[in-house]
Amino acid sequence: MMITLGLLNFAMSAAPVPHLGPVGRTSPFIPVSGSMPMAINHDADNAVLVLMTHDGHVLSGPHNMVKDVTVDILELMPEIRALDEAAYLQLLHGTQPVNTAWVIEPALSRRVPIVEQVALPESGTRTRVIGWQDEGAFDNDDLPEGAGRIDGAALSAPVPRDEAVIRSGWWVYLERDVHMRTDHGELRIDLREDAAPSTCRSFRALASMGFYNGTIMHRIIPKGRNGRPFVIQGGDPLGTGEGGPGWWTPLEPSFLGHDYGVLSMARADDPDSAGSQWFIALDREETARLDGQYCAFGEVFAGADAIDSMAAVELADNDYFSSRPVQPPQVNQARIAPAPSRTPGKGRRDPRVKPSVLRDPP
Repeated sequence: MMITLGLLNFAMSAAPVPHLGPVGRTSPFIPVSGSMPMAINHDADNAVLVLMTHDGHVLSGPHNMVKDVTVDILELMPEIRALDEAAYLQLLHGTQPVNTAWVIEPALSRRVPIVEQVALPESGTRTRVIGWQDEGAFDNDDLPEGAGRIDGAALSAPVPRDEAVIRSGWWVYLERDVHMRTDHGELRIDLREDAAPSTCRSFRALASMGFYNGTIMHRIIPKGRNGRPFVIQGGDPLGTGEGGPGWWTPLEPSFLGHDYGVLSMARADDPDSAGSQWFIALDREETARLDGQYCAFGEVFAGADAIDSMAAVELADNDYFSSRPVQPPQVNQARIAPAPSRTPGKGRRDPRVKPSVLRDPP
């Protein structure tokens, strides 16, 4: 393990707890041939590092840390080189987690959706995702047949990468939540970088730039095709269902299911047409069919009352493709905020919300 003395490039905190940060780096991207130097800037007995998954499963650690001693995290935790999903680097003071975790997101070749055209009686021909193909296999004739391919669109758990994957490096950044204050209450959103990193990056960027401030929930469907609550949709700067940010985010094979309180990206027929519009799933029984067809990327961990309040507003029409509220709920402000620290074996302290009341759909 490479250990060198170094000074941190961030300000010391007055709090009597250790702080972890990068040394000598200005870019959040680390190429696969590079190093990941970090150190703590405060004296503390039993300061340790743990690398974990989103649900708290420990991948590496605990590893002892010493003040102002720069450690190459890639050498300390070689497990990082084989990451297929984002992991979370948490500093602990003894057994107590302190401060926000660092996200270590691997930069991997894309899994491209495999599609087919299907005829639907209510909406004509539609594009349906039926699987995924690692783009790393496209120009590599030396790989075995089927390398990098996944049959089936909906994933219930991460699928390990095989020899088709191309690894370019890692993005390393502090974990951030999105707090969305609406006129029906506040939603606090845990972005699932481990399930949909590119989608999280786009949503986080839009929120940080104030893009969602003043937007409305233009489409609310309290009763879907199966008679259960369906979705609340917003994020359109025009408020019509036709607007966007001027960029598009490719569909990702998220393994996060469309359950109550899960955020996902709305899109047109093209799988790669998601922009800024998002929706909140209202009922697993009704929204399970969206798995693999739309990209789920976040979980509301506070704000069930706000969700249920918005889902109950009066509608101007009951057309499935419109369902516009008489008085659309509004996002007053969306902003990013430091995520709470993570606990080994548990992950985040706040689980996803559940419906605040048991109710039948209107």
